[in-house]
Amino acid sequence: MEALKTKEARYPIEFTAPAFGAGSFYIQEDLRDEFYSHYHRHKEIQISYILKGRGSVVIGNLIQPFFENEIYILKANDPHVFIKEGNPEDKVHVVHVFVAFDKLAPLFNLQELQPMQDFFSTMNSSKKVIQQHAGKIKHIFASLMKEEGMAKLMQVLKIFDFLLAHEQDMISLYSGLPGSNFNDKVGVRINDVLRYSLENYNREITIDEVAKLIHMTPSAFCKYFKKHTMKTYVTFLNEIRIEKACQLLINRSTENISEVAYQCGFNTVVHFNRVFKHILRSSPSEFIHKHSAGMAHVVN
Repeated sequence: MEALKTKEARYPIEFTAPAFGAGSFYIQEDLRDEFYSHYHRHKEIQISYILKGRGSVVIGNLIQPFFENEIYILKANDPHVFIKEGNPEDKVHVVHVFVAFDKLAPLFNLQELQPMQDFFSTMNSSKKVIQQHAGKIKHIFASLMKEEGMAKLMQVLKIFDFLLAHEQDMISLYSGLPGSNFNDKVGVRINDVLRYSLENYNREITIDEVAKLIHMTPSAFCKYFKKHTMKTYVTFLNEIRIEKACQLLINRSTENISEVAYQCGFNTVVHFNRVFKHILRSSPSEFIHKHSAGMAHVVN
């Protein structure tokens, strides 16, 4: 994302979607090596279709895998970041629609759009539409950048109509954060911890090394992380590891539970089984039995 308004570059979390041209909606297409790399938030509601790419999405203190042909509806001011995984040479391709109520109030006041206004204004969490349903409007997102004027508005209204029709099919992505309880500097620090954890989850990570990363004592870091994410760092790291373990099991990369445990940073299978069952309420073997290859919804 190219424009960061009113904030210095070192504090990138408070992102404002630039309103190019005279259009009512800001549509952005990302076709590049990586996603926007900072843990950030903005006042606009964001509707994103993943045309190409996979990895992990962090929303507040929730981490999940994301896959192609999923739609994410990100609530206003929910801090988030998409992080690509897989072949570094592969491109990501995502189309975003940003919805700003302050700019679009006259449009949403139309009686015909009242249900959509109600949907957006009562969102208590960000949402996900899985591949099974999202694929039905892939062609609309893929063509958005080619449309102008009334044609573009009509396509966006079709997206709105689709979201209303599939509201009951959406998966809630509660961020775990009751409000915007961090400032820009906090966002940058949490971003550093996030990315470090995702890059190193497969080995032992100590509180000392993560604390040094953001220039804190271990004790201060533990209090800081708990205050701003509502969970301990160890809990958060374990959730990352279990999410990665689920991906390995779902994709049938291996069904050897011991191998999965060690690949995801656990020193013993006993500890892995205990943490897995605590987070998912089932054992790894039960998880393998219940889930077939290709299922996208793994950790909630």
